Amino acid sequence: MIQSDAPTRVAKAILANFVVFVGVVVLEWSVGALLVIYWVEAAVVTVRGAVQGLFAQRQPEDTAITSLPGQSWDEKRGGVSFGPFPPVYPRNIHVVLSGLFAMLIFWPIAGSIVVVAVESSSGGIPAGSLALAVFGVIASHVIGIGEYFWTTQYADWSVRSAMSGSYVLGVFVLGIGGLYALDAIGQTAPVGILIVATTVKLLVDLSRGALGFGLGSSLSPADWADESVERQVPDGDPIAVFETDRRSLLIRAPGLTPLILIAPPYAILPLFAGVIGLFVSTQAGVVTLSAATALVAGGRVIGVDVERGHLEYQVYPHQIVAYDTLLETPQWTVQRKTIEKIAINSSICDLIRPGAPTVIISTYGDDRRLYALACPRGLVNIMRDEDR
Repeated sequence: MIQSDAPTRVAKAILANFVVFVGVVVLEWSVGALLVIYWVEAAVVTVRGAVQGLFAQRQPEDTAITSLPGQSWDEKRGGVSFGPFPPVYPRNIHVVLSGLFAMLIFWPIAGSIVVVAVESSSGGIPAGSLALAVFGVIASHVIGIGEYFWTTQYADWSVRSAMSGSYVLGVFVLGIGGLYALDAIGQTAPVGILIVATTVKLLVDLSRGALGFGLGSSLSPADWADESVERQVPDGDPIAVFETDRRSLLIRAPGLTPLILIAPPYAILPLFAGVIGLFVSTQAGVVTLSAATALVAGGRVIGVDVERGHLEYQVYPHQIVAYDTLLETPQWTVQRKTIEKIAINSSICDLIRPGAPTVIISTYGDDRRLYALACPRGLVNIMRDEDR
């Protein structure tokens, strides 16, 4: 399916593949040359999708790889604007990082396949024409990112629509894998086979909206009720506002770092440090482990800050609203008549960790946890007094 500007997209797809086609037909490129093009494009498409995915406004359809940074932001509403760009949505970061994580695993492996194929290619690799083809691939996707913002496509797409994981997988499996298999059996690929490969590549580009992506997004506003919480917030000023003790919250955030480092996927970091210590030196291993610990601890601080550090709780006569001052968006709201119980949840950790204990608001089996409030007792008292 080609979108409304179909002629432009078709022209771009043809131009992006034209140099490759000429290289195969006129310059007699080998399998190795095509593999280089596909390998580079897999990375370019991934980076493009990551950039686009950060700005996609629609709610993600599903989750991504668990335990990666940003997972706790999946339910965050609202975004943060930087300069003239549209808002970046924290809820998209988990999916974006999952895509990049997968690329970091497979791209180097595909690179080793490409290197082997290039070394075995007869006649060498035409550096000049190949560089021109790579430039065409990069330019095509840079233009695509520009269109993404100029035509406000980000308003209609989810992060999954903005990231073309299926296309990248196809490049790896069918493009790099298929062509390398042909090269590995010791046969010189006929020109006709390579022409078919480039033609299939063009058809794939066209089937992906000429690499506009977005083909999987639902454009029905009924499928996305992102404004519903805003409509539930009462008019007028709240009778009281209770802020999060952000400083105490961030101080205690790195406390779980040792436990995180022994659980997947982060356990690979101390394992890598152990390998460095074994094969390089003990000092190098200690330095690597310290850097990994600092990285995870810093990630914890950032993650907790975005998730909870900017929340304030606004008490209205009939409602309580959790409002995020960073994202400038209400996160949830509870009707006070539905609250069964509000209490302070004490823990033995309260004696040693900074920040106040957690307040729990229970509503018919659903608990809302209000972490590290600056004045937890004040919130509990005003809620109980107003409800009398």
